[in-house]
Amino acid sequence: MPAGDFAEVMATARALAPRGGAVLLSPACSSYDMFDHYEHRGGTFRQIVESW
Repeated sequence: MPAGDFAEVMATARALAPRGGAVLLSPACSSYDMFDHYEHRGGTFRQIVESW
């Protein structure tokens, strides 16, 4: 599913997850050069989730 940025990806995942469900960030999946490294991606994921 195409998305403009990681925040949009997360918003879509949240909307599609059932109430009480989980959104999993898989380190094996490509982030298509959106981030410098895995720690940057994980930090961004954490920031977005904590803002929910």
